[in-house]
Amino acid sequence: MLHELLDIDGRLWLTLRIMLSKPGQLTQEFNQGKRVKYTPPFRLYLVISILFFIIFSSIYQVYDPTLALTDSMSSYYSKAMFVLFPMFALIVQLFFRQSFFIGNLVLSMHLHIIIYLTLMIIAPLEALEQYHLVFLLLQVPPTLYLGWYIYTAFKTVYQQSMWNTIGKASAIYVIYFSILGVVFDVVMENIF
Repeated sequence: MLHELLDIDGRLWLTLRIMLSKPGQLTQEFNQGKRVKYTPPFRLYLVISILFFIIFSSIYQVYDPTLALTDSMSSYYSKAMFVLFPMFALIVQLFFRQSFFIGNLVLSMHLHIIIYLTLMIIAPLEALEQYHLVFLLLQVPPTLYLGWYIYTAFKTVYQQSMWNTIGKASAIYVIYFSILGVVFDVVMENIF
């Protein structure tokens, strides 16, 4: 089962290596039909998102027990994100009309994976920043990496000018984070 889930035959490590070092290339290769040598995007998204929510809830419990996520809240967050990553693909579709929705969905999964991996680095540092300024400063490189990654992924996949890419990616993220804000602040507040 572990072999099937993680696909530990070299494809997982190749996929992560390419994903982390060459933003957008995996999505581009998926769109070109070059899929066999990589871990399928949906499988990788499931594994990383499960790992992210386990780590995220553990960090809350260790560093601030008063803010600890309950199992039901953690479950709701993960289910909400499972519904919201296709929403991201729909927003991308509005800005890049010549693209295909499946390609946008794959880009959405890849970007969410990178965001989860980056947050797994930032979250413990954020929890420790009250103890020393260095933990705040250590959050800068992963944050800059994430910004560079998102820009480069959009540029690689959609092949548009720098300003078009920056403008569209920024608009996409403003809309998406507004939706996230509504879902997590308004809706979740009424549920819990």
